[in-house]
Amino acid sequence: MPCRQATLLMEKRNTNSITSLQKIRLNAHLMICKWCRAYSRKINVMEDAMKKIFTQDVPDRFNKTDLQLFKDKLKEKLK
Repeated sequence: MPCRQATLLMEKRNTNSITSLQKIRLNAHLMICKWCRAYSRKINVMEDAMKKIFTQDVPDRFNKTDLQLFKDKLKEKLK
């Protein structure tokens, strides 16, 4: 399996939309390809981070000091 196909299957794997045969082929590819293994780990880290972000409670409103602090930090980064 080419790396391009493996990366596509890795993306689909996170949405549970690959077949059992595709999983087997992907796992076989990951055993021999260090680059795709590294990419797979990165995908998993990003997926975990996104889950944490979207499961956090977000306040309906931000207070003025939080908004001002955000604006100040943004201005500083844009300099």
